[in-house]
Amino acid sequence: MRKILYIWTIIAVLFCMASCEKDNIWGDGLPEMEHVYYIGFYKTNVNTDALNYEIAADGSARWRINTGTWMNTGEVNVTSPIPFQFHSERVRSYDAVNYFWVTNNSTPALTAGTDYSVVNESGDVIAPDAQGRYSIIWPQAKKEIRNIKIKRLSSAKGSLKINVLDPSKGTPNASDISTTVNNHTNDYEVRGFTFDYNKITVTFN
Repeated sequence: MRKILYIWTIIAVLFCMASCEKDNIWGDGLPEMEHVYYIGFYKTNVNTDALNYEIAADGSARWRINTGTWMNTGEVNVTSPIPFQFHSERVRSYDAVNYFWVTNNSTPALTAGTDYSVVNESGDVIAPDAQGRYSIIWPQAKKEIRNIKIKRLSSAKGSLKINVLDPSKGTPNASDISTTVNNHTNDYEVRGFTFDYNKITVTFN
């Protein structure tokens, strides 16, 4: 009887280990996920909420969640912080980089460097690369929240969208992982959230 109980105990432990391994989506024990990270917009309410930012002709700035109450920021010609959240449970020897895209959502189009610029938390201008992508560096791939802002440079009116997935590739599909890739290197991969797509809007009134 004792031998039978021992065998059943072994089976139960092995089954539990297999179940935990299957359900662990963060990478422990899954080599293919060990160096995969996620980038999205930080929201204090519901992940699928939309964040809206406006800068008026007089330079006053405000923001709101979905169609909620507008909140004035007191900043002039620059949006309140637009927060990016890097999801990671590791500390690495390398730095991770994510890209983001700022694209027009209106006609006529707003021109980067003429009608607006993208700035970091210190107010320094972030320049796009040759492919039109902006980037944020995450030292040692540590989880963190970083902010960028959009600065209005002219009286031109229009609207912009900010995304962590390339809009030129169309709407991402959660069932197709390849459409969620933000950056892929020999060391790591960064993926974006499909529910964040086209959820950040900046309007110049």
